[in-house]
Amino acid sequence: MSRHSEIRLPAVLAIGFTGHRNLPDEKMSRECIRSFLAEKKAATPCIVYGVSSVAEGADLLFAESCGQLGIPLRVMLPFPRDEFLRKFDAATRARAEQVMQNAVSLEVTGDLAFSEQRYYECGVEMVQRTQLLVALWDGQPPKGLGGTADIVAFATTMGRPVVCFHSVTGDVQYFNHDAGNGLRHDPELTFLNQLPDRGVTLPGDAASEIAKAWFRKLDANASRMAPQVRRLASIPIVCTAAAALVSGVASRTASPGISLAVGAALGITAAALPAMLRLSQRQALWARTRTATEVCRSVLSLWDAPGVYQVIGPEVIPELADMLMSLNLLKSLSASSGVAPRVAPIEDFQKRYVGERVTQQIEYFSRHAVESAREAKRFRMVAWSGAGIAIAISISTFVSGTLAGIHDPVAGKRLAIAASFLFQVSTVAGALLIVNDCDRRQRRYRELHDSLTLWARELKALRTWPPVLQVAGRIEKALLVEIIEWKSLIRNRKMPRN
Repeated sequence: MSRHSEIRLPAVLAIGFTGHRNLPDEKMSRECIRSFLAEKKAATPCIVYGVSSVAEGADLLFAESCGQLGIPLRVMLPFPRDEFLRKFDAATRARAEQVMQNAVSLEVTGDLAFSEQRYYECGVEMVQRTQLLVALWDGQPPKGLGGTADIVAFATTMGRPVVCFHSVTGDVQYFNHDAGNGLRHDPELTFLNQLPDRGVTLPGDAASEIAKAWFRKLDANASRMAPQVRRLASIPIVCTAAAALVSGVASRTASPGISLAVGAALGITAAALPAMLRLSQRQALWARTRTATEVCRSVLSLWDAPGVYQVIGPEVIPELADMLMSLNLLKSLSASSGVAPRVAPIEDFQKRYVGERVTQQIEYFSRHAVESAREAKRFRMVAWSGAGIAIAISISTFVSGTLAGIHDPVAGKRLAIAASFLFQVSTVAGALLIVNDCDRRQRRYRELHDSLTLWARELKALRTWPPVLQVAGRIEKALLVEIIEWKSLIRNRKMPRN
C-alpha cells in the first residue's frame, strides 16, 4: 500500500463551548477563551473549529473569539433564530447577528414540542458533535435545566476532555484530561488518507472538490480489493476437493505414492492458503474501505441539502467519527464560501438526488439481482448434475456388479474415480453457492429495488424540506445498513473470514 497520497481529508479538532450568561469579569473571561483558542490553533496540526450557541454572555464571547482568530464556527441554537434573539437587547442582538452571518453553518436543535428542554438538548447535541469541551463555569449547580453544570456533567460522563475556566477567578480545571491526548491522531482517518490515489486527481482546493476527490479515491481502492476476496476465497475450497479426489485415486492404484504425495500437497495448500493469501486481512481491509466509501457517498448525496449530515453517526460507526466531522466541516465551508448556495432549491435537489442517487441504485440492484440469480442457477445446475450423474454411475456399477454378476476391475476403478470426481465437483459448486451468498444477495437486491422505486415516487411528490429529508434519510440508511452490518460481523469475528 502506498504511504503517500495527494488526496487527503483534513483532520479536524471540534471544540464545543458552554458558559454563563452573566459574567462578573467579562474582560478576564474573554482573555481566557481567546488565549486558549489561540494556543490550540497554533499547537494543533489540523483544522480547529468551534461549535457553540450565541447566547449573550460567555457563548457570544467564544463565538466572537473564533471569528477574531480565523477559526470556523458552527452555530447551534435551541430555538429558531428570530425567537432565540427576541429577548436580546439591541447591542447584543447586533453582535449575535454578526457572528451568525460569519458562521460556516447554523443549525436549530431539539424538539419543538418540549420547549423547556431545548437548552439542555442543544448543549447535549453540541457535546456529541465535538471532541473537546471548553466551559466558563463558577462551579455551582445549574439554575435551570441545560445550565453550564449540566453540560459539563454530561461531557464528563461521556468521557470528553473538558477544560473549565472559573468564571470568577480564572483558575483552570481539567476533566478527563488523559482522553485529550489522542485528539490529534485518528488511526482510521490516517489509514484512509494513506490509501493510494489510484489515478484520481484533485482538481482544486475547494472544500467540495476535496470531498469528491477523496470519495473517488476510496471507491477506486475498495473496487480493486473486492473482487480479489471472493476469487481467493474459492481457491482453498477447490484445493480441498482436489486433495480428496487425488487421495481417493491413490487408494485404487497399484503405486499410490505419487497420488498420495499430490493429495497431501493439495491438502497442505488448502490449509495454508488462507494465511498465505491473507484472506482474513483482505476481507477486513475491504470492509473498512468500502464502509468509509459508502458513508462518504451518502454524505455527498446530501451535500446540497440543508443542515449537517446525520443519517449515520459516530454512535453507529465510531471509528469514522473524525471522517464525518471532517466531511461536515467541508460541507459547511463549501456552503458558506460562495462555491455553492447555502441550500439548493428543493426542486433541484430532488431532481439531482433521484436521478444521480436513487435511479442509479435501482438500476444497480436490478442488474445485480439478475446476475445473482444466474450465478445461483449455474452453481445449482453443476451441483445437481454432478451429483445426479455420480449417483447414476454408482447405481449402475452396483447393479452390474452385484445383480448382473459382471465384474471388470479396471472399468470398476475408472467408474469409481469418475463418480468420486463428480461428487467433488458437486460439493465445490454447492460450497461456492454458499460462499458467494447468491440467494440472499438476490433477495436483498430485489427488496431494495422495490423499496427504492416506491421511495423515489414518494420523493418526487413532496414539496417541503422536512419530509424530503426524512425520505432521503430513510433511503440512505437502507443503502448503508447491509455494509455496516457486514463490517460489524467481520470486526467481531461472527462471520467466517476465509
